[in-house]
Amino acid sequence: MRHLILCAFGIVGVIAMANAQSGGPAGVIRDRQANYKQIAAAVRTISQQVRADQPSIEQIRQATAIVADRAPRVSGWFPRGTGPEAGVPTRALPVIWQNPDDFHSKAVDFVVAARALNDAAQRGDIAAVRAGFPRLGAACGACHDTYRAPEQH
Repeated sequence: MRHLILCAFGIVGVIAMANAQSGGPAGVIRDRQANYKQIAAAVRTISQQVRADQPSIEQIRQATAIVADRAPRVSGWFPRGTGPEAGVPTRALPVIWQNPDDFHSKAVDFVVAARALNDAAQRGDIAAVRAGFPRLGAACGACHDTYRAPEQH
């Protein structure tokens, strides 16, 4: 399964490279940031719902579907030339391109966690969503801790 996901990342990476050539690094960075904002909003919704006394399975389903849809695309959002050297504000650290195997491995972990959470949500299994949500957070954090610069205020 991991091998299949890594192959899919390779294909997505080629597509992202084509996009980078046509829209330039600034366009790729803006698209990447927009997608991450959608993921963050969906994760906030899931977090609010799993903490609620009466969670809305419909809101959870919608939010987990967004995360599961975007997760396999993550590796493709980082073609070479879309880091700080692009001259566009980005929190992506150069280590992404210096250690691509580890970055891709962490991205695969994110895909696995996102799909499992979405599967639980689509089944309507709130207990499984509550149990799986920390795994999604851990997958996000594993990448953020190494590959994303802190937010500047």
